[in-house]
Amino acid sequence: MSGHIDGVVVHITSPDANDWQQALRNVSNLHSDESVPVEPNLITIVVNGDATRFLQADEPDADRLSRLADSGVRILACSNSLERLGYSPDELADGVDTVDSGVAEVTRLQWHGNGYLKLP
Repeated sequence: MSGHIDGVVVHITSPDANDWQQALRNVSNLHSDESVPVEPNLITIVVNGDATRFLQADEPDADRLSRLADSGVRILACSNSLERLGYSPDELADGVDTVDSGVAEVTRLQWHGNGYLKLP
């Protein structure tokens, strides 16, 4: 495979636990697939809507999220969604940061040349 990839934005919105697990598997596969020339620090996960519940520190995948973040993957939660759902940014898993608007961040990253991967 040839070509240049500026990065990949992975957009996750589904509140379904099975969808969330599938999305994390897909991100892990992308992260570890050497045939795709994307460094971990060029992968950004943007989570908005009801899926933000999976980013809480007390959720089962909090450690998995922290490991992804430690490897360089950026994980971003939509502040608008957190506020609407009554979550505090202080309740997020380690390694999860916030942006004002998830959809605006997805758009911004695409403007800057990131590929778009919509997962559940």
